[in-house]
Amino acid sequence: MRITRDFLGFFQQLLKNRDFQLHEKVATVLAQIACHDHSLPQGSPCSPVISNLVAHLLDMRLVKLAQIAGCTYSRYADDLTFSTNKKQFPLEIGWPATDQGPDSHIWLPGDALRKTINRAGFTINPNKTHLMYRTSRQRVTGLVVNKKINIRWEYRHNVRAMVNKLVNTGEFELNGIVHKDGNVSIEKRPGRLNELHGMLGFVNDIDVYNSRQTNDKPPGFSSTERVYREFLIYSIFYAAQMPVILCEGDTDNVYITHAIRSLAREFPDLAEVRADDKIVLKVRLYKYPKSSTSHLLGLGDGGSSVLSKFISEYKKEISRFKAPGLAHPVIIVYDNDDGARSIRNTIKQITKSTPKVTNPFDHVTKNMYAVPTPIPEGEAASKIEDFFGEMIKSTVVNGKIFNDGNNIDATQHYGKRVFAHKVVRPKAQMIDFTGFRQLLSNIVEVIKYHKAAVVMPPP
Repeated sequence: MRITRDFLGFFQQLLKNRDFQLHEKVATVLAQIACHDHSLPQGSPCSPVISNLVAHLLDMRLVKLAQIAGCTYSRYADDLTFSTNKKQFPLEIGWPATDQGPDSHIWLPGDALRKTINRAGFTINPNKTHLMYRTSRQRVTGLVVNKKINIRWEYRHNVRAMVNKLVNTGEFELNGIVHKDGNVSIEKRPGRLNELHGMLGFVNDIDVYNSRQTNDKPPGFSSTERVYREFLIYSIFYAAQMPVILCEGDTDNVYITHAIRSLAREFPDLAEVRADDKIVLKVRLYKYPKSSTSHLLGLGDGGSSVLSKFISEYKKEISRFKAPGLAHPVIIVYDNDDGARSIRNTIKQITKSTPKVTNPFDHVTKNMYAVPTPIPEGEAASKIEDFFGEMIKSTVVNGKIFNDGNNIDATQHYGKRVFAHKVVRPKAQMIDFTGFRQLLSNIVEVIKYHKAAVVMPPP
C-alpha cells in the first residue's frame, strides 16, 4: 500500500521531534526547501532521508501492530508491506471487501491499521492497496519474493535490451520522470550511463546474494554477468570520456597521479592548472575497486599476468560493438622487466610483431596502447619505483626500510603498498617527481598519436 503526507506533517516533525526541535523559522525554511506545492515531491535527492525521518514514529507503531497480528512489516519510502505465513490474513491488517462480490479479490485496510496510520498523520492511497496471494507473483519494492528474492524477468530483459542498444548505437532509452509544461509524467527519455550502471548493479547484487545463500554458483560468467561485463568494457574503455591509464596495480596509480599533479604545468595534455591553482587531471586512472566490477572485468588486484589476459580479451570484446567510440586511448602502463614477458608475448600475438623494450609505446589494437617504463641509459630493465630518488626511497616507516622486490623480510622491510600510501601520498608535495618525465612524455605521445591516427586519420 502507498501512503502520503503533506507539508504540515513534515513541518511539525521538525518542530516536535526530540531529535530536532528546531526553531519555528528554521523549520519553516527547511520545509519550504524540501517541499513543492505543499507536498514532499518524489525524486528529490533528500526524499529517502526525509521519508525515514517523517515515518519513524509510524514505523515503530506498525512494527508493534504487526507483532500483535503475527505479521512481518517492512517499508521502503512510502511502500508498506505486511507479510504472514498464517492461513488466514490478519483482519487487523486487511480484510476482503465482501460487498464487491466473493471473487472480487479487493482488499481493504483493517481498522487497526487505518487508525494507526491516520494517528501518525498519514493517509492511505486506496488505489495502491492490494493483497498478493501465495500462488501469485509476490512483489515487494520491485523484487519477487515468493521462494527467494529475485528480479522480475521483465526487468532483466529490459536491462539486457538497453545494453544491447547502447553498444550498437551509443544510446538507449528508459522510462523516467519528465518535466513538461509544469507537469510531471513518466515517459520514455534518453538514458544516462550511470542510470544503466545502477540497474545492472542492482540485478548483480541480487544474484550475488542468492548464490551466497546456496553456494552453488557455476564456474564462469552467467548470462547476466556477461551483459554487465559488456557494459563495463564499453563505458570504461571503449567509449571513455578521457584517456584511461591502466596500471599494474593500485600503488602505480598513486605514483602516476602525484607525478602528473607535480609536473602539471609541463604536461598540459595530462592536467589543467586553473586560475586558483587547482589541478584537474585530464586522464582517468582506472582504480582497482573491491567490488564485483573488478571481478567481471577480470582485473582483480592487477599484476602483469592479469593485464596480459585483459589485453588479449579486449580486442575480442569490443569487436561486437558498433556504436561510436574509441575517441580516447586506453593506455596500459607496465614495468619493463622480466615480469613483463607475458604482456609482451600477448602484444606479439595480437600485433604479429615483437615489441622492443626501448619502444616508447606499442599500439596493440583499436584504442589500446601499451607503455613500458622507460629504461635508463646503461640499464637492461626498469620498474616504476626506479623513478623516485634514493632519498625518498630511504624513508623509514615503523623502523622498517623500503624493499620494492617481491620477496621481502616483513620484520625489516615494508613493501610497495606502504610506500605508496604511507610515504608517497602524504609527502607528495615534497617529493621530486622529475624522474617520471620520460614516462609522462610517452603517455602524452600516445594521446597525440591516437588523436592523429585513429580519431582524426588523414584522408
